[in-house]
Amino acid sequence: MPASAIFMPQRARRNNMDYFYEHESELFTFYRVPKVLFTDEEFKNINCEAKLLYGLLLDKMSLSCKNGWHDEQGRTFIYYSINNIMEDLGCAHSKAEKLLSELEQFDLLHRKRQGLGKPSMLYPLKFENRIS
Repeated sequence: MPASAIFMPQRARRNNMDYFYEHESELFTFYRVPKVLFTDEEFKNINCEAKLLYGLLLDKMSLSCKNGWHDEQGRTFIYYSINNIMEDLGCAHSKAEKLLSELEQFDLLHRKRQGLGKPSMLYPLKFENRIS
């Protein structure tokens, strides 16, 4: 097979997908996952899906601030139900719970359960002061 058949010079052939040109990637919004979760030894054993969930939690913080969701001590919390996590990550209930528990285990999240079928208040925790 000639090399030109492997490289698709102008347009990606699969599913009519096209390449990005110049600044076109700026047309999209992106979730931001802190790089330190991948580079620091403290976080190397965290599941990649848990790291992604942490990025989703951080993304929801701005909405919480706009809604004034702060507790008595002024700490910002978010509401992100298990069902929403399951939908966003395409996973089962047990997996969503496992990922939240993993973030808690690594001190990246505190959950305050409210009971009576209400969603837990989720407090994503900062890690910047723990990194040496």
